[in-house]
Formats: sequence, structure tokens, C-alpha cells
Amino acid sequence: MANLKTIKVKNKDRVGEAMINVPLSAVRYLSRYPGEKKIVIEISTDEINRVNDAATLDEIINESRLDYALGNYKTFSSSKKLISELHK
Repeated sequence: MANLKTIKVKNKDRVGEAMINVPLSAVRYLSRYPGEKKIVIEISTDEINRVNDAATLDEIINESRLDYALGNYKTFSSSKKLISELHK
């Protein structure tokens, strides 16, 4: 077996953590586990996208990948149709 080492890091020492805002209207309660002090929720991705604008190139690329995975994109058979859509 591999020798695994546990590394403990305090919150203030973490670098590069991403933060998102989650509006309460986007959260739906599913269940809770009192023994473990945990709850299970569902969060609407549309609401997260609504209140969180992408700020860096990496975030823009990741947001585009999420949109593609969710099927939120359009395809065009000609450049004229694409250009007319971009001018809307």
C-alpha cells in the first residue's frame, strides 16, 4: 500500500478558492441527516448564473462548458444566420 500523508490546512492559508453567491430562491431543501449535522439541497444552475458574472477567462471558459453540457447553445447552418443572431 502507498504511504499517504494527511495535510491539514487552515481556511486562511488556502489560496485560490473560488466563491459564488447562491440566492435563497435557487435552493430547494431535499432532506437532512441529524446525526451527521448535514442537509441535502438542490441548487438551480440558472439562478447561480444569473447572480454570478464570470470575471476571468478561466471562469468564462468553464461557464461555456457548463452551458454546453446543459444544452444551452444554438447551432447555425450558415454564417448569415449566425450574424443575424449576434445582432439581436
